[in-house]
Amino acid sequence: MDRTYAFVDESGNSDLDTSKKGSSGFFVVCSILVAEKDIEAAYGQAEALRKRHFQTGEIKSSTLKTKNSDRRARILGELAELPLKLYFTVVDKSRIHLDGGLRFKTSFVKFTNGMLYDRLFGSFRNLQMIVDEHGGREFQQSLKSYVANRFVDDLFGDKDAFRTLPSRDDVLIQVADFFAGTVAQIYEGKATEDVVRAYKAILRGLTLDLVEWPPKYQDLLPPPLDESGYADYQVHEEALRQAERFSERLGQHPDEDGRLQLCILDFLRFQSKFVTKDYVPTAEIIEHLQDRGFGELTDQKIRSSGIAKLRDADVIITSSAKGYKIPQTRADIKEFLERASGIVVPLLERVKRAQRIYQLSSLGEYDIVKAASLTELAKLIDSLEAFAND
Repeated sequence: MDRTYAFVDESGNSDLDTSKKGSSGFFVVCSILVAEKDIEAAYGQAEALRKRHFQTGEIKSSTLKTKNSDRRARILGELAELPLKLYFTVVDKSRIHLDGGLRFKTSFVKFTNGMLYDRLFGSFRNLQMIVDEHGGREFQQSLKSYVANRFVDDLFGDKDAFRTLPSRDDVLIQVADFFAGTVAQIYEGKATEDVVRAYKAILRGLTLDLVEWPPKYQDLLPPPLDESGYADYQVHEEALRQAERFSERLGQHPDEDGRLQLCILDFLRFQSKFVTKDYVPTAEIIEHLQDRGFGELTDQKIRSSGIAKLRDADVIITSSAKGYKIPQTRADIKEFLERASGIVVPLLERVKRAQRIYQLSSLGEYDIVKAASLTELAKLIDSLEAFAND
C-alpha cells in the first residue's frame, strides 16, 4: 500500500489567557498531506518556491505581516499548485477553562495536536507523520510515547510512522507553517473581508477538512432574529450535532466501512459549514475519498456502505438527484421527505395491488406479503389501508 506523508506545524501559542499581550486567540494545527507518488515533486516545487520568495530563509508565515496580504495571496496561489491537500484543527482558546488541565503547555500541545493525529492515523493505513519539534529531547520522547499509546499501536516497530524535525530541516513542514498562519489570520480577524475571501478561495480547493474545537456547530453565524430564519438555524445545528455525535461514537480505530463513513461525513460537514448550500455530487465525494487514500469506489458503495449506514446511525443526510448534503433549512428537509414519499408510497401501492391480485386469484389463500414473512412490510401495507379508510 502506498504511503501517505503528513507534515504538521502550528500557529499560535498555548497561553489560555487570551487577554494577555502577545497571546493568540486561536491555536491552529495544520497538516499537509502528500501521496508517496508525489513526494519528490512536492519537495522540489516547495524548495523552488522557498528560494524564489524567501531566498536563504524558511517559508514562514510570521515573516509576512497583515499588510502584506497581496504577497501572501501570491504565495498561497503558488503553494496551491503543489500536489498536496490540507487538514486543519482550529482551537478557540477563549472557550477553554483557564483552570483546567489544558493550562499546562505540555498537556495543551499533546491534546490539540492529538485531535489531528487521531483523525489522520484513523484515516490512512500507511501514514508517515513529520512534525515540527517542540521543546527539548525529554518532551520529544514524551510526545512519541503519547502518540504510540493513543494512536499507533506499533509505532515503535515503525520508526518512520512518527518523527519530529526542526522546521529548518524540512521545507514541507515550513509549508504547513505558512498555511497554519494564514488560517490563523482569518480566525484572529486580522485580515479585511476582501482579503479573507481571497484566502478562502485558494484554501477551499485544497482543504479536506477543518475541525473546530470546542465544537461550535453554527455558533460562527449568530442565530437569526426572525422566526423563520431561526427555525432553519435549528435544523442545521441539530444535523451538525448528530454528525459530531457519530464521530465521537465511532472511536479511534474504526474498521474500513467506519473509515469510509467518517470520511464521507467529514466532507459533507465541511462543505455544509464553509463552502456551499448546494448538494454535493457523488462524483465529488468519490474524488475526495480517493484523496484520503481510498481506492476505486462506485456510487453503489457510497450509498450502501456510506450514506445508508450513516442514516442508520441517526446522522441526518438529505439527498436529491444532484447529490447529498447536511440539511441547512426546513426546505431541505421538506424536499427530502417529498423525494422519499415519491419513492416509498407508490412502491407500497404497487405491492398492495399485487397482493390483492394474488389474494383474489387464490380465493384468499395466497397472501404474498405474509407468505414471505415480511412483518414490517405487512404493517406498512395495513397502515396504508387504514389511512385510505379514514
